[in-house]
Amino acid sequence: MSSAAPSFSASFANTWYSDTAVAVSDCHGIDDIDDLYDVAIIGAGLAGLSAALHLAQSGARVVLIEKYNIGDAASGRNGGFCTNGWAGSEAAIEKLLGPDNAAELNALASEGLEWMRARCFSQSYSACQPVNGCLTLSLFADDPLPIAQSELGDFIKGPRYKSGSVDHEGFHFHPLNFLRCLTAECLEAGVTILQNCPVLHMAEDTPSRTLITVGPTQTSIAAKTTVITTGGTGGAYFKQLSKLLVPVQTFIAVSAPMPEILAQHIPTPYAIADTRRAGNYFRKLPDGRLLWGMGISALSAPSSAYVRRLALQDIAAHLPDMIKEMVAAKVGIDYAWSGTMGYARHFMPYVGPLGSNSFCAAGFGGHGMNTAPIAGKLIAEVISGTANRLEPFHAVPKQQTYGTLGKTAAEAYYRMIQGKDRLKEFLA
Repeated sequence: MSSAAPSFSASFANTWYSDTAVAVSDCHGIDDIDDLYDVAIIGAGLAGLSAALHLAQSGARVVLIEKYNIGDAASGRNGGFCTNGWAGSEAAIEKLLGPDNAAELNALASEGLEWMRARCFSQSYSACQPVNGCLTLSLFADDPLPIAQSELGDFIKGPRYKSGSVDHEGFHFHPLNFLRCLTAECLEAGVTILQNCPVLHMAEDTPSRTLITVGPTQTSIAAKTTVITTGGTGGAYFKQLSKLLVPVQTFIAVSAPMPEILAQHIPTPYAIADTRRAGNYFRKLPDGRLLWGMGISALSAPSSAYVRRLALQDIAAHLPDMIKEMVAAKVGIDYAWSGTMGYARHFMPYVGPLGSNSFCAAGFGGHGMNTAPIAGKLIAEVISGTANRLEPFHAVPKQQTYGTLGKTAAEAYYRMIQGKDRLKEFLA
């Protein structure tokens, strides 16, 4: 079973998504920009595209600026799970923000899920290949879920899993194809979209206008309002936001096709994740491959080869019988990559105003497939004047992350959580 691969950073590795993606819509060039936009959005991930679409549909002139290609960042290279809720648990959110704000946020998360579902399961988004259902598994005997261990064989053949539960509202899909379909919808709505266009400088030219200098041509773009949806990373002009978020990497590997092996050991179409904070998430892909998500790191940027080795070890630790069949059939790992997400210390995103004419939506912490699009919609509502539903986000405290110190603390936190989980499983 071969797992050899070049030792380039997994952050830039090719993904299964990019190799199976639909064609990219023709975006705009620098020569296509207008003299003045109502709104400039920086960052064309899910939050940015959602905000752009809703603003354009309200009649605003919108430019969307992306440093790389659309889908190169976390929104287009994640596990492809769309479920309800936020990165923080319901109990943690209620403790942090109070019951009223928590209830509003729960409703917004559900609205985001339904917005995604309506598109993913529509004919115009058929390339997303959505599949209903997500299965949650527990490795802990003292943390029982409704499906008992004796019944789990209908879903998965893994001796460490003690119980499970099925979420029939959640689904899994091809996130890069979703972004490409959404990009096409934005273009049809009149959004100007610039790819491979890094922001070099941004400053208010007048109290009601911001000038954004973009590369590589040093071109200036003027906008009345700006929205930052970059996940909290970027240059000095994003420092206000980046101080509040820790960039965290997670890792994904995709096997060679093995439909018969998967049918025997994972006989469910559902996407699967376990209850551990730094646990696994995995699902069968339409071409008979296994997508396996694992690991968290705030400090390292491992190679693609390392992620491949880690995936094989991780699969063996959770599905030992399946890995034996993979070895016998010489099924290896064809793809391995990482993705970077912005995490706040309290696991809640920052959504709302940054200044008098600027807004942000960032820090969705690995749970952005339903929360990022609703955040983009909420910001669009405020800018267009149609509604203001940002009140629960005003209560989210702005907690500094302290640069390298914060990354080190995050790494230590996750290592501690992993240790606690291993001990809890051992003692159960």
